Amino acid sequence: MNVSGPFKFMKYFKNTELARLYHVSEKSVRNWIDATVNGKLDLDLYEVDGRRCVANTTKNHDIIRALVNQRKKFTNGRGHKVVIPKPEFYDLFNSKQILDIIKNIDIYREIPHQYGYFDGGARFWDEYAHRLYRESAPNTLNKTIHLLKLNEEYILDQIGDHKVNVIDLGPGNSLPVKGLLGILLEKNMLNKYICIDLSKEVLEIASTNVEHWFDGRVEQRQYVRDITRESFDDIVAEETLVGDGTINLVLLFGGTLSTVRQPDHTLQLIRYSMNRNDIFAYSKKLDSGTSRRYFDFTVNKDALRLPFQEMIPNVLGIDQSFYELEQLYDEEQRMRTIQMKMRIDVTVEFEIDQRKHQLKLQKGDVILLWRSWHQTAKEVIDQFDYNGFDVLQSSLTGDLGYIMAVAKMKQNTTSHEA
Repeated sequence: MNVSGPFKFMKYFKNTELARLYHVSEKSVRNWIDATVNGKLDLDLYEVDGRRCVANTTKNHDIIRALVNQRKKFTNGRGHKVVIPKPEFYDLFNSKQILDIIKNIDIYREIPHQYGYFDGGARFWDEYAHRLYRESAPNTLNKTIHLLKLNEEYILDQIGDHKVNVIDLGPGNSLPVKGLLGILLEKNMLNKYICIDLSKEVLEIASTNVEHWFDGRVEQRQYVRDITRESFDDIVAEETLVGDGTINLVLLFGGTLSTVRQPDHTLQLIRYSMNRNDIFAYSKKLDSGTSRRYFDFTVNKDALRLPFQEMIPNVLGIDQSFYELEQLYDEEQRMRTIQMKMRIDVTVEFEIDQRKHQLKLQKGDVILLWRSWHQTAKEVIDQFDYNGFDVLQSSLTGDLGYIMAVAKMKQNTTSHEA
């Protein structure tokens, strides 16, 4: 196993780091240390603040690899399930997406968040967003709508006499932009409403809503694209004629950037995709004691499960009894997470283009289903600066819980690489 990268220069591993590296439970790591102390294993240990840790040595990695392989070989059959994905899994995802899901679970122990919006996930999100829309208590949706209203006049001033394409990245059900589209339409400034999302179902919901709200008067375009890893400069080029004066207003609302593994990379892709005079508007829930504790994704108070996060495990054939859900806040990484912790060993067997693939999950493995990186307002603005944006205006809600930033790409500068 290659242990380069973030572990390369470490003298020792924290138990959590070693567990993540070898896809084992922290209890297994503690057992290895205990066995070494009792003379049953020959690992080199490193003492840190009175605690024993496994040293980062070639000898240790050889021993651990052997232990992991032995465990796989002699897995107790009663605690091991072999499952196959449900037929709808192959209907929902193409070969490239399936291989991406397998790779992310195998290497990063993570199910990419954007795949949760396929099929039932999109409908669940639509219901969830409508629940937020009806609430009087502060939430990401109603505060985004409020901040957008506050910034409306400034955005219109930046657009000036130009026509504008509204490019909505990860539109959800388009509720956040309903008011803005209405104003632009009323002022005869709206050229097209362009939605970009990986989920066709999300795009269909957004399109249907906009068609209904504005009686077909809004010209729409929908594009299937993974904005977390793919640029959309070709879409901008196709929808914006050179010299016609059209400006693109690019929107990223709903906390999408907080859920991706590499937010800087996604921001750079957005900047790369924009034209010189385009405008970028972004909203986010900020770090606070309350936000660190709050994990309510239910549509109604009687919903006990989290179908939005559990859709992918379900179609993979991983029964709910095979794992337990955990909702945590990681102080070190400043990140909220929803994850599933395996109760038993599970092997998922895939068949893709007449080739078989296996994905092995072990008891104690933790698979990330959802994350939200936490930031202060200053950190949001610094992140924009670092990634090649000038923040023209930023606004906070009265409770300091939410931010909206309006920005343009820096001129004649090169941003840092993610």
